[in-house]
Amino acid sequence: MTPPPAMVCVQEVRSHGDCTLVVLCGEIDIHTAPGITWRLDVLTHTGDVDLLIDLRPVEFIDVAGVRLLDRARARTSGRHGRLRLICTRPATLHLLNHPALQLDFDIVDQLPVLLPPQAAA
Repeated sequence: MTPPPAMVCVQEVRSHGDCTLVVLCGEIDIHTAPGITWRLDVLTHTGDVDLLIDLRPVEFIDVAGVRLLDRARARTSGRHGRLRLICTRPATLHLLNHPALQLDFDIVDQLPVLLPPQAAA
C-alpha cells in the first residue's frame, strides 16, 4: 500500500532546540498540499510554536505549497509564534521572494546551530 502523499512529503518532525523542525521533501503541490496543511495545522494549533520548515529536500513547489507556508506563518505569528524557512534551491527562493507575492518570509540557508547549555555560575 502506498502512503498518502503528505506522509511521503513530511520527511521528519522533531524538536530542534526550542523550535519544531519540519523537514519537507518531494513535490509540494495541489495534490500533496492538503495533507501537509493538516499536519502543519496540528503543529500550530496553539499558535505559540516556533516552526522551522526545511525545504532543502523539496524538488518542486507550486502556489499551493506557497499558500500552505503562508497559512502556517499566519497561524504562528498571529499567536506569539514564528515561522522560518530553510531554503537554498534557486527556483524555490525565486518563488518565495517574488515581489508580486509580497510574502516576506523569514528565510535562512542552513539549520540554525544549537548553542550548548550554559553552566550555572
